[in-house]
Amino acid sequence: MKPEVAVGILVTLCIVAGLYFQYHQTALTPEEAARAVLAETDGEIVLARLPLQQAIIQRRGDGALALVTFEDPNCPYCARLDAKLSRLDNAVIYTFLIPILSDDSAAKSRRIWCAPDRAMAWNEWMLKRRIPDHAGDCDASALDRNLELSDSLGIRGVPALYRGR
Repeated sequence: MKPEVAVGILVTLCIVAGLYFQYHQTALTPEEAARAVLAETDGEIVLARLPLQQAIIQRRGDGALALVTFEDPNCPYCARLDAKLSRLDNAVIYTFLIPILSDDSAAKSRRIWCAPDRAMAWNEWMLKRRIPDHAGDCDASALDRNLELSDSLGIRGVPALYRGR
């Protein structure tokens, strides 16, 4: 099998799995979602040491809970995590896009990063599987820097979730 075909099949399976998780999630209250998310954290990370301008930032409420995620747009487990994150009502979420699963991940990440409203574009893709129409014409060098950042932090897979302090 050609590598391009294998990658296409893998991406398709990831998308299908993400859709499955999206539609089969139980509705969580914000408190239940917060408990579930905190149970999945990989540890804590110091926000002041991160280049937060390279992240998609979502603020809900007064942002009492700070979370940092490293995600790939084609990751079904990331979609499942984002379904929980979408239920939080008092958090700030810093999402670093690290397109590591395929070339298609890089293209989607670029379109999301270059969208006029990155947070909305990210949520539209991860929760509804609607990729932004924007062509992706902007400086997306932050995506390369995010890959370097994740490597320097020892992140080897997605999603990676940290509690910010």
